[in-house]
Amino acid sequence: MNNGKIKIRGGKNKLKERREIMRSKPKIIAFVVMVTVVVTLLVISGTPRVTAPTPIPKVQKWTLTGQAFCGKANRLYELGEDFAYMIEKYTDGRVKINFHSAGEIVPAAEVYDAAGKGVIDFGQGCPCLARSKCPALQMFCDVPGGQSPIEEVVWLYHGGGLKILQDLFEKHYHCHPLPMIAITTEIWIYSNKKIKTLDDLKGLKMRAAGMRAEVLKEMGASVVILPGGEIVPAMEKGVIDAMEYSSLNCTYPLGFCDVVKYIYFHPKKATSPINLWAVNLDVWNSFPKDIKEAIERASRDAFLRSLTWGMEQDFLTLKKAVEEKGVEVLYLPEDVARAVDEAAAEHYYKLAETDPEMKLILDSWAKFKAEYNDYAPYMDEWTKTGDHLGLVKGPS
Repeated sequence: MNNGKIKIRGGKNKLKERREIMRSKPKIIAFVVMVTVVVTLLVISGTPRVTAPTPIPKVQKWTLTGQAFCGKANRLYELGEDFAYMIEKYTDGRVKINFHSAGEIVPAAEVYDAAGKGVIDFGQGCPCLARSKCPALQMFCDVPGGQSPIEEVVWLYHGGGLKILQDLFEKHYHCHPLPMIAITTEIWIYSNKKIKTLDDLKGLKMRAAGMRAEVLKEMGASVVILPGGEIVPAMEKGVIDAMEYSSLNCTYPLGFCDVVKYIYFHPKKATSPINLWAVNLDVWNSFPKDIKEAIERASRDAFLRSLTWGMEQDFLTLKKAVEEKGVEVLYLPEDVARAVDEAAAEHYYKLAETDPEMKLILDSWAKFKAEYNDYAPYMDEWTKTGDHLGLVKGPS
């Protein structure tokens, strides 16, 4: 203490510094607060908001159960399995198929009825199975004077045939039809008796179905209708002397060439049936547009594939029938073939007088033929084969 005064260390300069610090404190505090607020806002704005995850849409799937009209030994069933596989692939696995052979769920001849009633989701069969409810649908089968395999394809997809098929199946069977097999030329007749004249058809005991059965019966044949599995035993026992049933590549594995002596082809016209899946209409309508389109692409691709596959197999089985089974391959006499075709045409047009659906198909055929026939010779030429250069002799 000096003269009653307190001496401050550092003198006046130190005191001044302290006063300046005291004055600046509020500013420092304000700055710190401001920085804290800004940093907090930056942190908040840069941090992702925690929200509930967006649910992944559930992909709808279907499993369809259906049955064929034939057994597993039949190549038509094998092609049905191929079609089932294609549907699963074309729909990216969204449509699965449980496929059964004849009799596993319903009787073979009732697959269309069962599908329409919802007992099964679909039934595979030949159009002639529809004759009880819609006789006109038999015209999509093999009928005397009917469509060749190529004509059938072009008429279906470019001549209005598919629309008619769909309308008739939806109307009579509550089913949407999907063509899936274009069967190659059907054997006109397998026989143990030679056919040289029309008289040889009269009284001939034979298995036939559909329109062919009706026409041949009118011409005097003794016709019986048998399912595929009963035909060969009936031939072996002599219950029948002849039969018609599908193409050679389909019947050879079933033993047809083991029990016949002769195979007859039509001399002028190769006619052909189709096979189809009849899908319950409610099931079909439950599909969204993309699924319908995928299945229809599979249908068309399976249909076209089956034709070339069948042609390959026809060659292989015809070779076996001749070389291994000793079957004689013949052409039906032209006068016999023409007489049957003319009788068939008369039969069809007589039915059309009272059946507007039959008339619809015949009119569609006539319109299509008027356009197709100008180009038919070229189509026939393009599929010709043979050794026209004499190459079978080999190099000289």
